[in-house]
Amino acid sequence: MNTRLIPAILMSLFIRQSLAQGKIVVNITNIKNDKGVCRTCLFNNSSAFNGETGQPVRCLSIAVKNKTAQANFENIPAGKYAVMVFHDANSNNKIDRNFLGIPKEGYGASKNKLPFASAPTFDDNMFILKDRTTSNISINLRNL
Repeated sequence: MNTRLIPAILMSLFIRQSLAQGKIVVNITNIKNDKGVCRTCLFNNSSAFNGETGQPVRCLSIAVKNKTAQANFENIPAGKYAVMVFHDANSNNKIDRNFLGIPKEGYGASKNKLPFASAPTFDDNMFILKDRTTSNISINLRNL
């Protein structure tokens, strides 16, 4: 077999795979102020989303401008996902809570399904990303 053919085939497969990737654009609104950042994480399973086991697919820290932010997740394989975001106004890398455990910083999830007395769930906020598509997600933060 021609030794030049193998690298060409491998490059072709790599390019084909990367073209099959999608993009998720997350527009975040209802941010109280322009302080700090919006911590935005993309999840592909409920156990990681719920903080039980596992890690997010990817997390981004996005600057806040004019009380809005936009996160762009690129080169994401097709599949089921959910996004969780919070406004980290004091940039301490965690969502601050009061003595009752209620978030003091704005938070949100992909489909804006935020139960009042409990944390959002992966299943309620899950969406499907298809090959070579862009999913536009709008999240309106809840501020308690």
